[in-house]
Amino acid sequence: MVRELREHRSQHCRRERKCLVSVNQLGMEDHPYDVLVVGARCAGAPLGMLLSQRGYAVEMVDQNAAGTDTVSTHWIRWPGVQQLRAWGLVPALEKTGCPPIASASLDFEGRVVTGGPKAGGTEAVTYAPRRTALDALLVAEAIAKGARLRERFAVTGLIVVDGRVAGVRGAGPDGPVDLHARVVVGADGRNSTVARLVKAPVLEDRGILARSLYGYWRGTAERGVRVVFRGRRGISLWPTNGDLTVVSLVFPPEEAPAPGRTARDAFYMSSLREVPEVGQALASADLVSQPRSAAVRNARRHVHGPGWVLAGDAGHHKDPVSAQGISDAFADAAVLAYALDAGLSGSLGLDEALAGYSATRDAQRLAAFAYTCQQADWLGESH
Repeated sequence: MVRELREHRSQHCRRERKCLVSVNQLGMEDHPYDVLVVGARCAGAPLGMLLSQRGYAVEMVDQNAAGTDTVSTHWIRWPGVQQLRAWGLVPALEKTGCPPIASASLDFEGRVVTGGPKAGGTEAVTYAPRRTALDALLVAEAIAKGARLRERFAVTGLIVVDGRVAGVRGAGPDGPVDLHARVVVGADGRNSTVARLVKAPVLEDRGILARSLYGYWRGTAERGVRVVFRGRRGISLWPTNGDLTVVSLVFPPEEAPAPGRTARDAFYMSSLREVPEVGQALASADLVSQPRSAAVRNARRHVHGPGWVLAGDAGHHKDPVSAQGISDAFADAAVLAYALDAGLSGSLGLDEALAGYSATRDAQRLAAFAYTCQQADWLGESH
């Protein structure tokens, strides 16, 4: 099944009321879109791009405007960079002012390893873009390929026909509307509305194993990546857009600061200053943003059903300590585009194609899920 999806090429280019709307009959002429993508970020926007360039009618909807900031680990790991290269988007990413990262330093309790990562004998340059830049770029590329976008659109329910999801009900700046499609994709993050509405079963839930805070700094001495582990905490520095550096602090849940911004900010600053190497890197730098917090459950859902499928964090989300999220979202978009092309063109049954996507996704993710949980759990233990 996985081989069929990967080798498949498009053969037929073609263009709680209960939160559930039942419709007795809905013919193909009533499906103005082939695919409706809920969420237009790192999974949804590339999927919209890939399907549109294959000739499918794609509508993307998002509750925010394109390029709205969101909590993120920023780092695009090497597999994600390779995917961006395959899509021809690395030059556009660099034009946003996101610097390439060609060197790294890993400091584990004072034992330091430095170097330039290699892949296949060549320099494995990576990136840590602001999501304001990356998401806007991905949406623009999807629109350029023919996808449509509704911004500030909130999904409130599903349209169901004979037991299959056939669209969504929602509202945007122009008021309420029903949108019909052959397939609805939930690419709307770990708190996915689509996942909630279809009652996607949770297959595994490891809970919150670590917490994090991050802020943007100007004037650091770092040009590459620096990651420092001290006791039960991990600190990382990543160069990003606007000559800024993302400085992230990961710590055990029980060490969370008292409620309130003042306590959170003080905890963040004191934790960084406690590590001399980090304090030195930030000595002449200024914090230019309020620290943001993240506490992510390590969980995965069943990702497909009649007329619906989940992508990115909507189906599988894990602690940001391993910085897998963006690269995983890109991989989901690529695999799901092949699966939907196969199912919508008729070369495979749609349900069969989505099952193949699910199997491929599990094969790509389960080892990384276990590793991330282990790494996050390690930070939560005494050493």
